Amino acid sequence: MTTPPPAEQLVQIGYDMAGQPMYAPPVPLTYQPAQPYPLAPIKAHPWGAYAGLGCLGVLAFGFVIVLVGFLVFGFAILAAVLALTVVALTICVLVLRGLWKDYRKAS
Repeated sequence: MTTPPPAEQLVQIGYDMAGQPMYAPPVPLTYQPAQPYPLAPIKAHPWGAYAGLGCLGVLAFGFVIVLVGFLVFGFAILAAVLALTVVALTICVLVLRGLWKDYRKAS
């Protein structure tokens, strides 16, 4: 077991698993803290304008999505209505043809 250097040079930071004191490494006398980097000048950004444009962009995107949805569903509904109309007209023509045949036979 070695004796530690004088206490003014080392700082005890705890004990190891064997119960021996642990010391922080000595700080050299010539140590000087590093000078902080000079701060960059603060650049002003129009954050309000950015937020406003972002909100308008989200609203415009939502409007476009709703418009596309209406167009898609509108065309789907239009196709369904057109199909029902074609079926109804076909039935009407067949019924009228049958009635016309019956009328021609009766006279």
